[in-house]
Amino acid sequence: MLKGKTVIELTDVKTGQKEIYEDTNMVTEAVADVLNTNIRGMLYDNTSFNGSSGDAWMLPIKKNIMGGVLLYQNEIDERADNIYAPLNNPLIGYASDDANNTEDIRRGNRNLTESKEVDGGYRFVWDFATSQANGTISAICLSNTLAGKGTQYAGNYMVRIGSWSVNVNSIYKPYLLRDNMRSYIKEGYRLEMTTYYNSTQATLRKIKDECLHAMLLSRTLTEYPLETEEETKIELGHYPFYYHYTGGSKDGTDEPYSTSADVRNYLFHAADGKWYGLVRRDNRKYSYSSGSREYYDHVNYEWFMDTIDGNKCTTQKIVAPSDISEFYSFGMSGKWLMCYTGNKVYRIDTTNVANIELVPNITYTSSSIWTYIVDDDIVINGWYFLDGEPKLYVRDTPDASSVAWGRSQMSRYKTYAIREWMYRYSEYTLYRELYLFTPYLATINNLGFPVIKTADKTMKITYTITEE
Repeated sequence: MLKGKTVIELTDVKTGQKEIYEDTNMVTEAVADVLNTNIRGMLYDNTSFNGSSGDAWMLPIKKNIMGGVLLYQNEIDERADNIYAPLNNPLIGYASDDANNTEDIRRGNRNLTESKEVDGGYRFVWDFATSQANGTISAICLSNTLAGKGTQYAGNYMVRIGSWSVNVNSIYKPYLLRDNMRSYIKEGYRLEMTTYYNSTQATLRKIKDECLHAMLLSRTLTEYPLETEEETKIELGHYPFYYHYTGGSKDGTDEPYSTSADVRNYLFHAADGKWYGLVRRDNRKYSYSSGSREYYDHVNYEWFMDTIDGNKCTTQKIVAPSDISEFYSFGMSGKWLMCYTGNKVYRIDTTNVANIELVPNITYTSSSIWTYIVDDDIVINGWYFLDGEPKLYVRDTPDASSVAWGRSQMSRYKTYAIREWMYRYSEYTLYRELYLFTPYLATINNLGFPVIKTADKTMKITYTITEE
């Protein structure tokens, strides 16, 4: 069993006075999760990370898997299965397996001279200058080496470690892997809600999909679920985007905004098990007739929020920001339906649709590289949101710039995330990507009492991990 010990040494640069604090810590399941979570059998199939491939990117664990350290303001619940800190716990400092060559004032430096193997384990040593990691520190955790670099300058917490593709034109099904597909890996199935421009019905499909145990079931890359276990038709009571006519022969009637039968996915699954989405109604009033054709003038737009609970849809009118013609929903964050218009991000309280708030301190750009869904949460322009607020900067993910079915959706399981999507060039191709979410907690060390690092002190952290 792995055991850990931490020694924190603060030195006053003016007086030379030292403060020394020692604590023991617990080792979580994170390292075992990195080594053993073999989603779809992809873990050992040509994966690479931080310049290494095969087993070399994982072993020895001191190099990458436990090569970084994270310093948090508040204590963290000490449980073996607690492998990520809450996003609302401020990250005071961090360090990796190298020197800090940036201006990042939270990042420290690995002491390469004092970091070395010891009997039965390894001793990590990091130095923090007077300008680095200042604040209150209540928990110190070992983590991935890239997490210890931070994301302010070049790091990326969500790292793609493998990508695969296969042509599937002969078995293509039109409803597979749409961009609001949800894969619940733990439960062994995916849910998919599909709507169309010219239909007032949504289709909810439950498709068996054993992502986690793929190797045990001899599931290969070319195999993916085609058969629907359950399929439910849900009446929305309207088209997703539509015209409403007043006057003339069309009085009181509706028609879809587009005559195309293509899919229009606007509903998003939430952590409460319901689906939410915005609907736009373009109100048109009869103006005149010319020959056999009637002409209608645009009057205004009205906006509604759909809530699908089970097999029932409830539609509520909302008061959107004024003078806009486009207002899109693009994901969930807790109870909030996240929306945007132009470069502004809004959040709609799904428990009270009258509560619509402008999200401060974030500007939306239309780049799909930086905006995507992770399970029932959303990353907007590189910021991972918590309860409607940007909390963790994870930067962009690779190769997600073009529109493709499923491309904006990731599913998390333990330390990994998987993305599956389909795209057509000359024929349909199924893509799969495996990501490592790096700021995991390999160890958790809640200090006996908080340590306050100030600008008149340097700090040395010695973290020893041994096998007992």
